[in-house]
Amino acid sequence: MLEARAFEPEFLKKLDRLVLGIKRARTVRSGQRTLGRVQGLGIEPENFREYNEGDDLRFLDWNTYARLDQLSIRTFRAERQIEITMLVDASASMAFPEADDKLGLALALAASLAYVGMSDNDAVRIAAFAMRRGNMQLDSSPFHRRRESYLDFRPFVSAIRTGGETRLGAAVDSLLHQRRPAGIVIVVSDFLVTRTDYEDALARLLAARHEVKVIQVLGRIESTGSYPPGLYRVRDAETGGVRETVFGPEAAAACRRKVDKLAQAVRGFCTQRGIAYTQAFGAHNLESFMERELPALGIVR
Repeated sequence: MLEARAFEPEFLKKLDRLVLGIKRARTVRSGQRTLGRVQGLGIEPENFREYNEGDDLRFLDWNTYARLDQLSIRTFRAERQIEITMLVDASASMAFPEADDKLGLALALAASLAYVGMSDNDAVRIAAFAMRRGNMQLDSSPFHRRRESYLDFRPFVSAIRTGGETRLGAAVDSLLHQRRPAGIVIVVSDFLVTRTDYEDALARLLAARHEVKVIQVLGRIESTGSYPPGLYRVRDAETGGVRETVFGPEAAAACRRKVDKLAQAVRGFCTQRGIAYTQAFGAHNLESFMERELPALGIVR
């Protein structure tokens, strides 16, 4: 499957120059809530401001006082450790059409972005979700920080299989229940769920102060409706429902309209909420997507 490509040395060399576009914390100020967890005070002075009663005297700038007879406080730019979660849809719909290898593309993107995220020694993990026998199953790798440990993701990624319904909202419930610090959550899914489900799920991630990015994975065949004409017995991969349909030019056009409508709805919601959004079409576009599309959108830089 395509996810193996994300662990090939020649492909990883192409990712070495990329870093994730993360809105890191700025200057440290009393009472300011910022993204991530402070990694000590190993930081650099950023600016100065007038001393106010109650300020920490350790940060008085005595050189300024000696020259200007003014009390000034140094402020700093803090390096903060960010936790990054790649949240991958492993529901049954990600396995169809089989030739599109949507799950392989989703896992390859997740693993590639995990590698990019490790460039700054941030804590990165990959998680996969789907409903199994009526219960949400959220499987997660351990956090890894250094690129030397990147290959430790491979057994976890290789073991992921599709099945069950999507239920993005239930996956976010499970994720938030872990009570991790606010960080980055990159959702990789086909978003073949109800609009209420994905809007509520993404809104709750934002409410928990996560920085959210969305990659909608769509297959070439399902996006273009390029199935051979004829009579089909179609089974819903997630619900098991069966129906017969005649597929031809009209059905193909209807399929394209439905996919476009879905993508526009997801993109529109993300734009309104300040969520970075992009689409990944077709497994053959992995390299160009990582090297061109994601940098253009600021998801990587």
